[in-house]
Amino acid sequence: MANSVIIVSSINKHISPVFVCSNSVQGTFLLLLISLTLFCSCKKAVSGNNNQIWPYQIKGNKIYSNNQPVELIGTNALHVFSAGGSDMNSWHIDIAREFIGNVKQEPLTGNVILDANGSYLYPLQTIVDSNRANNRITILCPFGWDGTASTVFSGTMPAKTYWWNNLKNQLQQWAIQFVDQPDVWLEVWNEPYNYNRSDGYTDDIWVSDMNTLVSVIRNTGNKNIILVPCAEQGQDESVLNNKGQSFLSGKSNILFDIHAYEDWLLIPVTQMGSRLKELETNDLPVLFGETGPMNAGVLMNPAAFLDSIHQQGLSACAWVWKYDSTDADALLTQQGLPNNNANNDWGNLYKALCLSIRNP
Repeated sequence: MANSVIIVSSINKHISPVFVCSNSVQGTFLLLLISLTLFCSCKKAVSGNNNQIWPYQIKGNKIYSNNQPVELIGTNALHVFSAGGSDMNSWHIDIAREFIGNVKQEPLTGNVILDANGSYLYPLQTIVDSNRANNRITILCPFGWDGTASTVFSGTMPAKTYWWNNLKNQLQQWAIQFVDQPDVWLEVWNEPYNYNRSDGYTDDIWVSDMNTLVSVIRNTGNKNIILVPCAEQGQDESVLNNKGQSFLSGKSNILFDIHAYEDWLLIPVTQMGSRLKELETNDLPVLFGETGPMNAGVLMNPAAFLDSIHQQGLSACAWVWKYDSTDADALLTQQGLPNNNANNDWGNLYKALCLSIRNP
């Protein structure tokens, strides 16, 4: 996240009348043959339904939709505070990665609630339904435990937080709720581990934490796509190159999430290209879940990065779909126009990518 923290089956049966015979042996034989044929057809149809293609899948390093590779362009969204989504249609937004800042109180279903911080929270199912009505995939991502600054997930070591076990319980409930809704992808954590590894981070810790969280979801029978973040508050993909393929072994529909801020936007384009090439060589499925022009007070230009990933057909989400021309990362002004205010024309830049032809 940018440095500013938001607290806040039917079977068709065609029987020709020519087979409806008298009490002859031939007629009886034909009727038995028809019955056997229909029985076999029914068995095949049921078997086919049980093995139908899951609408969204990860194959190799690509995202597939209905068995076709796709590039998806999305944005981070704040629909938890005001469920909607039709305003994204004119930009052709494919994914809404939803900020869930108060996982502890966030309702799954039912009515809007007033949380302990004075914020009105829309239920997750309501948010998902709204995105679905606009043909949009939803990524549900936990950003904070109770909506306060002290429990923001970014920069923390998951298993050492006091809400670790409670979060696992919440992820389990999310997985159960959305088990038959394949357009709902679940992310296990937002931006784990300190940016400079001063917390004692190792790749083995990442493997242990992420395996635990993925297992929580898969043990419910949920086979939707799961997003797994990388290290150093989401920006360091070296753990994926080191451990990614072994982590994927025995798992399905895992998509790694990388965030592109300083560590990606302030390097030479040639270095950026080599890093993207290494991910491709290692056959790692990635989505760049966040990128934007401002982070930690540093103004950056995402143009070269967006061009590079688009050329490779990689998927990405911007930070952030927000109507606020005073926020450099906001894609929109208060009037709903692209926000190009002192942010390297971020609004126009990302809108152009959204409206471009996808390149799977």
